[in-house]
Amino acid sequence: MKLRKPSMPPASYIATVLLAAVFLVLGNRAAGQGVFAQEGAELIRARALRVVGVEEDRYSDEDDSLVLTTVTFEAKALNGRLKGMTLTCMQQLDSVYGLALPQVKARDTVLLDVQKIDGASSYVLCDFVRTTPLILLGLLFAALLVFSGRKKGADTLLSFVFSIAAIFLVLVPALLSGRNIYLWSLMICVYIVVTNLLIVQGPSPKSLAAALGCFGGVLCAGAVMLLANRPMHITGLMDEEAIYLKAMGVDIRATVFCMILIGSVGALMDVAMDIAAALYELRKGSPGIQAKELAHAGRGIGQDLIGTMANTLVLAYIGESMASLLVTIQYAPNATYMVNREAIAVAILQCLAGCLSVLAVVPLTSFFCSLLYTGKPKTVKY
Repeated sequence: MKLRKPSMPPASYIATVLLAAVFLVLGNRAAGQGVFAQEGAELIRARALRVVGVEEDRYSDEDDSLVLTTVTFEAKALNGRLKGMTLTCMQQLDSVYGLALPQVKARDTVLLDVQKIDGASSYVLCDFVRTTPLILLGLLFAALLVFSGRKKGADTLLSFVFSIAAIFLVLVPALLSGRNIYLWSLMICVYIVVTNLLIVQGPSPKSLAAALGCFGGVLCAGAVMLLANRPMHITGLMDEEAIYLKAMGVDIRATVFCMILIGSVGALMDVAMDIAAALYELRKGSPGIQAKELAHAGRGIGQDLIGTMANTLVLAYIGESMASLLVTIQYAPNATYMVNREAIAVAILQCLAGCLSVLAVVPLTSFFCSLLYTGKPKTVKY
């Protein structure tokens, strides 16, 4: 089977992009609701001009730390029907509430919640605007990616946009609408893998082998979670947000399945493509190599990838759970109690499921490469 350099005709490339966009549109409609279902809330972006006054109301004369601080400030509206107007606004800082925002200062850009009481409007600071630095960093990332990767970098950026859009325009609305989380999670993983590989690599035996190996890894990660679900007594009630989701009717136990799949698919795709690309080059340099030898070479390459990727997954999950880990360690009476806390146990499960799925991706991708690159569908023993 002669291997040729993967290339994608412009018509096929355009068709892939259009089909990916159509999936997002249809998937969003099938999901059942928009990303933000709450209606009626009116938010105004504004720039603080000056602080007018600060008042403190103590909850107790005996404890000076329990204070409700009301900050009155003027701000200029930057959007909406009040754009350009100077508004008198309010910020409340409650020392009892652990997530209080910093006190507003002049030149801060803030979000104001418009509250109507007896027909009169009041403007309350609900948060600071953080989109500007995020947009600047995003533009810098996009520019450097395109500059360093040229067309491949632009394709990577496009596939990245499609992946993020699939999560926020299809998966999140589907979960909030009560759709089957297991089915929709698998569907989004398949979409992410296929879209990324077709846009970045184009249709080729290399892309097909990487996709098949990645799908096997995703199924492995899902199977690990389903098998561990009952013996670990997973409820999904790991934090305050989970309680709210349960009250909304969301299957929070199934969201753990979704977390594991979405959290591991990127790493699995990376490992699968690394092996597929390495074996592609090996087959191109050694046209006479046999399927068994190719699969064995893929296993050897995978051994080097497994160590670094396992560390990547473990460190990523530890970093994500650092706040919960610190709180649990602080208040846990011993290590046994800490490990058996569901939030910590699920984080460990995510690590193990991700690592086990990486272990599955290596032989699977090597096997499919041995078949697709040599054209000899022989059974390969590992």
